[in-house]
Amino acid sequence: MVRPVPTLLFHFTRVEHLETIVATGLHCDRRAQAEGVLSIEVGNTDVKSLRGRRSVPVHPGGVVADYVPFYYATRSPMLYVIERGGVPSYIEGTDRIIYLGTTLERVAELGLDPVLTDRNAALRVAAFHRWADGEPEDSFIDWPLMKATMWNSDAEHPDRMERRMAECLVYDTVPWTAIQFVGAKSQTVLDEVNSVLAGTASPPSVGVRRHWYF
Repeated sequence: MVRPVPTLLFHFTRVEHLETIVATGLHCDRRAQAEGVLSIEVGNTDVKSLRGRRSVPVHPGGVVADYVPFYYATRSPMLYVIERGGVPSYIEGTDRIIYLGTTLERVAELGLDPVLTDRNAALRVAAFHRWADGEPEDSFIDWPLMKATMWNSDAEHPDRMERRMAECLVYDTVPWTAIQFVGAKSQTVLDEVNSVLAGTASPPSVGVRRHWYF
């Protein structure tokens, strides 16, 4: 399947982080931890530790934790784990998690030099492709899988879950101007989003997107 254009990208975080993101941009995990701006950690600490050691073999290099991660689809395996209480250090569910949406085209337009992976970037078998080096093969990312409602691995497709977690990585920081949409699970949380965005220049579109959650 040919890459869909525009290519949607999704990053999720707690709504409490939105004010800082609007003010200073969306930071990679390494920088967010160093600057103390990540007040509520929803990710698995073991996975984050692994991402801090996994080298990125293409420019601009570094490790996966040096990059802001985006998925190509909502309802990701990671969000499912959070919803089911599978992250030992985080048990508050997904009600207050929001999506920050953009496109690959917008990221490239801003000169941010994205790096694409064919599956979960922390895995040793993950392949990396720098977008500036040209369009990868159509099969590099499993685009039909990004549209599928079922992505669990089975005997016939043992790596389907990890391929559903293919990523678009952006080094260090994504400026707020890259974000084109904010989605929330409920109107209550969306009201909080609107309160933060009130008075900001050229705010993104916002909306309740219950179907993006489990």
